[in-house]
Amino acid sequence: MDYLISQLKTEINQKLGFAVQRQADVKYLHEQITISVLNPIGFNTLRRFFGFLPSAEPQFKTLDVLSEFLGYKSFSMFSEFVNKDEKWARWTFISDFENTNSISSEMLERLLELKPQPDYNYFISVIIKSFIRRERIDLLKILFAKSSQSFLFKKNDISYEEALEIIKIAYAVGGVLRTLPKTKYQKLVPLLSDKYTFKSNILDFYIDYSNFNGYYGFFIENRILIDKKPQDQIFVNLISQYNLFLSGASTFKIYSPDISKLQLYPALYGRLFGYSLITTHFKQKIPISSVINQIEKAAETQHVSVFFIEIFPALIFIKAFDEIQYLIYKHKDGLFETDNWRYYSTQNTYRISLALVEIKNKNYDKAEYHLHLVTLDDSITNSYYAYLKLFYLIASYQLEQKTTNYQIILNEIHNEYLELVHLTGFKRFTLSFLKKYF
Repeated sequence: MDYLISQLKTEINQKLGFAVQRQADVKYLHEQITISVLNPIGFNTLRRFFGFLPSAEPQFKTLDVLSEFLGYKSFSMFSEFVNKDEKWARWTFISDFENTNSISSEMLERLLELKPQPDYNYFISVIIKSFIRRERIDLLKILFAKSSQSFLFKKNDISYEEALEIIKIAYAVGGVLRTLPKTKYQKLVPLLSDKYTFKSNILDFYIDYSNFNGYYGFFIENRILIDKKPQDQIFVNLISQYNLFLSGASTFKIYSPDISKLQLYPALYGRLFGYSLITTHFKQKIPISSVINQIEKAAETQHVSVFFIEIFPALIFIKAFDEIQYLIYKHKDGLFETDNWRYYSTQNTYRISLALVEIKNKNYDKAEYHLHLVTLDDSITNSYYAYLKLFYLIASYQLEQKTTNYQIILNEIHNEYLELVHLTGFKRFTLSFLKKYF
């Protein structure tokens, strides 16, 4: 509103040919309005509008009359015109910014001024993606440089709301990284330095399972050599070990870092437990009951919807159906949290897990119901898509096999499964795992 009123005053000054700075100017304006407008406003009203008398928020009648003086039917029509004009100005600025060869301090100030705009995360995503495609590492360093004024955060901190905005940016940038040949994404390695927020704000928020054996795995390998912070080391080492396991290698190792003095994000904490389940079962070959007890205790202080996202896939690999059923029903209110789009991955994970439990229990109608609620194909570029789709296909194959058993459908699932195994390189997902899961 303040911006629109400021623009109204600016256009009035332009029409008069001079700036209204004195009471005599207000008097002249009042005379011009009286001549031009059918229902003019009072002289003192104009004095208040221009600050020559104590004033409050202008009434809409005043704004309508002043807009009519400028040639608009109403203040609403004036506002619509100004907003369109301002949107065009933003459009040209962003377009020029993404094609620039250098960034001035004035450009950065203008970019920061756009932070309150609801589409700011889209603007900054467009710019970052353009710089990546153009291989302008020098310009990317400016945008990702750690400073008091972050170009990614609206409020310069990672609050819950800010995290949701960063996920949107990471999703957009991750989608571009997927398209790059190795010769191009190799050039982004300098951005992995702690001087920049590229890894913490993009790679940590877009864990690209589909590319553990591509660009994402390449960055993880480099981060293992670079990252010094304990939390960062845990993050990259877990991803590296998980990739070995998922790729079917036998060289994945037990990993038990000391976290007694650390406060891990719920998803990272859960991933550590998920990997502990895998090594306990596949490496140590002992019961997982002690790990489940630790998970239960930890869950009491965690955002469970995010905390369990890496735990349930581990339980699916182990085929720990009793534990899946127990944990889901104990935490169902927290797990099935759907207040925003962020929960695409979590909700699909838990639905697939439930479906497998119901198939095991021969409750095929319930299993079909849960699979029907899975919405993976709504976002096939989601970082979890291919990984979760493999589990979904296992559940779908088993349900089909135990119900209608149509060979055409089984063949379709079989072919899509093999395509995703080839795409991800996750050889842990064997044909036997698909066809003889139970």
